[in-house]
Amino acid sequence: MKRTSVIKSVLAMGMTAVLLTACGGAKTGKLSYEAAADEPAAAAEAYDTAAGAAYYDGGMAMASSEVIENEAAAEDVSYDDAEEAIEEPVSEGGGQNEVTEPQTTQRKLIRTVDISAETEEFDTLVPGLQKQVEALGGYIENNHVYEINSYYVDDHLEKQRRANITARVPKEKLDGFLSSVAEQTNVTSRSESVEDVTLQYVDLESHKKALLTEQERLLELLSQAESVEDIIAIEGRLSEVRYQLESMESQLRTYDNRIDYSTVYLSIEEVRKYSAPYDASVGERIAKGFAKSLEDIGFGIRDFAIGFVIDIPYIILWGVIIAVAVLVWRKLRKVWKKRKQRKTETTAVEEEKNDK
Repeated sequence: MKRTSVIKSVLAMGMTAVLLTACGGAKTGKLSYEAAADEPAAAAEAYDTAAGAAYYDGGMAMASSEVIENEAAAEDVSYDDAEEAIEEPVSEGGGQNEVTEPQTTQRKLIRTVDISAETEEFDTLVPGLQKQVEALGGYIENNHVYEINSYYVDDHLEKQRRANITARVPKEKLDGFLSSVAEQTNVTSRSESVEDVTLQYVDLESHKKALLTEQERLLELLSQAESVEDIIAIEGRLSEVRYQLESMESQLRTYDNRIDYSTVYLSIEEVRKYSAPYDASVGERIAKGFAKSLEDIGFGIRDFAIGFVIDIPYIILWGVIIAVAVLVWRKLRKVWKKRKQRKTETTAVEEEKNDK
């Protein structure tokens, strides 16, 4: 009987964890507060159905008062934590019906910023930004510098480059870093997105607490187990619980990293002259763009002239080769024409002889 009760307890805790996972999966995603409030009733109904099926299939009364209390406690933890973290009512002036907006500091927000900018001092700016990110307590996740164009300046070739940088900046220092980038460069475009992962985060935390409680009880049962069969059953469930705990802890660490360190995608292009910024007026953009086009045409003509002068030896060499080829072709053509003419004359003479 004792062995049967141990196995029943292990199966009951496994059923509890499965039901918690099912309820948590329904909560994951973008749920509203009203939808989350309806889930305890749905979880209770799902539990009753599962307990009844287990009773008829195996003849075990797993719907004991202990399991029901554990289920209700775990569900209350998930519901109460979600309610407290997402919307915490705050009354003003002692009124009980007055509710303010949810506090932003309690939410789990992931900020991502995408910036395209120009610079005339590429060699100084890119290393400077890397040092600035590290000084703020962040780090560079990716840095790719490559050549996009080349041009001549004072008879020597200059390369135009671009840097794609992925920077991870502490969330509390993000705004200061963005202001610094705007001061050091000419920002041509900027976009920002915020992802709210509060519900997913609270759901993972509540499931982790439930699994930790189950792990403690399994360890207690393991210390009291007497038969090999009981030990194998308990250790099997304990392995599953530990695997789920590791998976949830990994997800929580990933969320913590993305929340604590905002992601900034920087695309910095080296230019000879700045174009109109993204917040410029229409007239400023037209004037700036027209002036830049004229300047690019001037640079193009100058670069072509410089390249032409530099490539004169190659032009002369190819000119000589082409001239020799033309002369040889003409001579061969004359020889071919003469041969053809002789052949025609010979054929005519032979025909005359045959006629005679």
